[in-house]
Amino acid sequence: MNPYLIDTPAVVSFSGGRTSGFMLRKIIDAFGGTLPDDVRVCFANTGLEHPKTYEFVEAVERNWNVPIHWLEYTGPKEFREVRPDTASRRGEPFSELLLHMKVLPNPISRNCTAELKIRTIRRFVESLGVKEHTVAIGLRADEQKRVSRTRNDRSWEDKVMPMAEAGHTLSDVLEFWRSQPFDLDLPGGDNAYGNCVGCFLKAKPKLLRIARAEPHSFDWWIEAERRASERGGNPQGARFRQDRPRYIDLLWIAKNQGMLFSEHDEHDTIDCACTD
Repeated sequence: MNPYLIDTPAVVSFSGGRTSGFMLRKIIDAFGGTLPDDVRVCFANTGLEHPKTYEFVEAVERNWNVPIHWLEYTGPKEFREVRPDTASRRGEPFSELLLHMKVLPNPISRNCTAELKIRTIRRFVESLGVKEHTVAIGLRADEQKRVSRTRNDRSWEDKVMPMAEAGHTLSDVLEFWRSQPFDLDLPGGDNAYGNCVGCFLKAKPKLLRIARAEPHSFDWWIEAERRASERGGNPQGARFRQDRPRYIDLLWIAKNQGMLFSEHDEHDTIDCACTD
């Protein structure tokens, strides 16, 4: 049985990265080159992805002739469907979420992933009158820790991880994209800028590298912590991670202290459900 021939009705959760793009291609091929009408591809936009990610999502839709539903959180139990020219690019969905949260998302409470992605996609599917459906998630065979945690995560109902079942790894993904006429062209050639560019779950050296190259990527995160500090009356400053400086301080470090950490030191990266 081909694990990419998923049960329908189904949703393919496409993050805008190479891994989930690889999974999408395999699913399309498993269905003979054209997805059935009851298999929908969804890209949940936080408004904080890198511009190259948006270009990649458009390229996938155009080159593979597959409709992609661009979805955005607009409030508790609410969403909207947009197109590339109307999609948020300044963190609007994430900002809307923070208006309804008492504290900032953090490594312990990652409501951003749950609301902006998982539940937004589910609400879209349910709006079509579909209640029971399969969700295909792009986790590879070499991500067993994440695969195991996702299997036990009740946020994703009726989830399948065909890449893990098929034994496909990062090397398979990279080899596949080398053979394609288009690719994800993020800065640095790796996934440092993947998903939300300034995500608090990324390793500190990775964030410092981003701050050094594209300091404007920190603007939204700095403003979010400032507003949270004012709202909570916290003189020490509310932050996404208590074990790190605020984003404004990280930006200062990046500008003034040079590279104090290995570019490839990712020991404090924390996995989440935002797949590659």
